Amino acid sequence: MGLEVLKFGGSSVANAFRIRHVAEIVARHIACGNRVVVVTSAMQGVTNQLIEMTKQFSDTCSNREYDAVISSGEQVAAGLLAMCLCSIGIPAKSLNAWQLPIKTSGVHSDASISNVNGDGILEELVTGIVPVITGFQGVNGGDIYTVGRGGSDATACAVASAINADRCYIYTDVDGVYTADPRIAVNCKRLTRISYDEMHELSLHGANVLQAKSVSVAKQYNVNLSVVSSFSDDGGQTIITNSTVYVSTSGRVAGIAHHSGLTIATFKLGTPDARFPTNDETCVKRISDNTYIVPHTLKGKYGTEYDDDVGLVTIVGQDLDGGGMVDDITTMLNNKAISVKVTINNKMSLSFAVPRLQTELAVNAIHKVVF
Repeated sequence: MGLEVLKFGGSSVANAFRIRHVAEIVARHIACGNRVVVVTSAMQGVTNQLIEMTKQFSDTCSNREYDAVISSGEQVAAGLLAMCLCSIGIPAKSLNAWQLPIKTSGVHSDASISNVNGDGILEELVTGIVPVITGFQGVNGGDIYTVGRGGSDATACAVASAINADRCYIYTDVDGVYTADPRIAVNCKRLTRISYDEMHELSLHGANVLQAKSVSVAKQYNVNLSVVSSFSDDGGQTIITNSTVYVSTSGRVAGIAHHSGLTIATFKLGTPDARFPTNDETCVKRISDNTYIVPHTLKGKYGTEYDDDVGLVTIVGQDLDGGGMVDDITTMLNNKAISVKVTINNKMSLSFAVPRLQTELAVNAIHKVVF
């Protein structure tokens, strides 16, 4: 008998039909003799609606009341899914973060999970109950804190670690991790296995399959992690583990990620704000001592000159700082009339800043060469 954590994203629980399908997936795992713990996101679109509602009263997105509002979507989804499971004969109970509890540290809207009461989860399982846990949230000092967009992934990994689960399945709308975004890239390929480090790098640079923070948690606690689809039963999946099975022609590129709509911010050297706060989950790329590529959300806080017409395409792999790849890719893009504003070269990533409307063209052009 295995012990499994199943996390379902917003598209997987988007409506009553999808929730019933999720209940069937849970039932199949149980029928195979496994004990199952469920973590759920809010229903698709609900968190965005809640965020828009908060804007009617405040432009502050990092405070107590903001987190209290935007975390409520997960409570609705967990309750509905638990009700659905009960309706098909599977005893289930929704559990909010404060009921376990799931404890966090850090600041509102970007907290980190510091502790999960795994004993409380296992006690529910002993009684035959399937715990349905709200993702994305935790508690600190009696207040609700959220752990960043996509944070239900981090919740699932932390829960899996706390109960020593055999595997954590991230159910989403794609059947694994692809060499590029399958919505825009032609002939992209699904990876059967990718390393924690390369998955983390892809997530930081715009791949929306997994939250970067969740991959860090999975690596830290050696969580057996799989990305699977709740929309397809073909058995396809990607395992996130300690190594990658490469499918690139060079044998060292894992994939390509992209951000569109970024900003190149430049400020005068020597000014008090001549720096940007960087952390593990923010796409901040240092170009020079006074120039950075940053999300639009940071634009109003720092910098004196801005270029808003920026997309960033990033190749992720191993030992990418050698072999002339930067020059070869830059020449290829220029030959296709795709203007390269700047390149940023790190050991595990090569980033190319291009005009925003050329981002998808650049993704396909680079993908065709590398894969």
